[in-house]
Amino acid sequence: MDMLAEITVPPLTKLSSSVFDRQLTLELGLDRLGRSFVYRQYATYPFRLSRPLRLDPTDPHRTYLYIMNSSPGLLAGDRFQIGVKLRDRTSLYLTDQSATKVHQMPLGQIARICYDLEISSGACLEFVPEPLILYRDANLEQTIQVAIAPTASLFLSEIMIPGRLARGEYFHFSQYFSRLKVSTTDGDLVFTDAMRLMGKAEHLTKNPTFTSQPILASIILVMPAGDLQSLDRDLDAFAQTQPELTAACSPLPNCNGLLVRAMSSNVPILKAYINYALTRMRYLNGQPPLPEIPK
Repeated sequence: MDMLAEITVPPLTKLSSSVFDRQLTLELGLDRLGRSFVYRQYATYPFRLSRPLRLDPTDPHRTYLYIMNSSPGLLAGDRFQIGVKLRDRTSLYLTDQSATKVHQMPLGQIARICYDLEISSGACLEFVPEPLILYRDANLEQTIQVAIAPTASLFLSEIMIPGRLARGEYFHFSQYFSRLKVSTTDGDLVFTDAMRLMGKAEHLTKNPTFTSQPILASIILVMPAGDLQSLDRDLDAFAQTQPELTAACSPLPNCNGLLVRAMSSNVPILKAYINYALTRMRYLNGQPPLPEIPK
């Protein structure tokens, strides 16, 4: 699993919103009944936000939202920015409707996605997007900047599919570069993580580990309280029951959290693993289990 990540990266610089020509921003607050609701939102083409949903009657405090994208995917030169702010004690499960396709690009062209997430005191953000599919000659740079309060919780997952596998397109993209920086809301660095994959490099296309389990997943989870050792054991036990799944966990520095990497040849298995991790995290936090998320 060491091939998947570099733990030390150059400092991220905060980009001006004017750099991005396609944006979605939302801010959550609490209503008079103490329920999370969308206090403010702004979207440009191709983004829209679903109406707030209450998918679990036993958990009315939490709201569920879908990001809707009417574009065919990411093309050369596209610059997407998604900003999410959770006020104190709010709770949000955020996902999207379908996989994000990163299309073929001319040599030297690139697409960019920037996520800017702020999680205030006592708030909880669960961001579980659908898979990212990198087509032949795709070149994607992704940055994720998180500001999190000491008493806030975060669950952030990603599934990356290295091509249209049914067509035999394995690791034919140009580059996938993802950088994550997590800081406190006061600006102090908590941890960073990075992954750079050169899709056409022989160590990927010829490596039997990657060719047999080419679909990659990452999970970052931070919870102020909770037994990480118990969660680590639960995730390992789940992985042991799935012969098509390889996974490993590492504790995160400067917080109570885990970094999880997983590989498989099967997207449903990775989704089941992610949902299991989130359900176990909720259990350790004394919260209701994850309900069915309709798609």
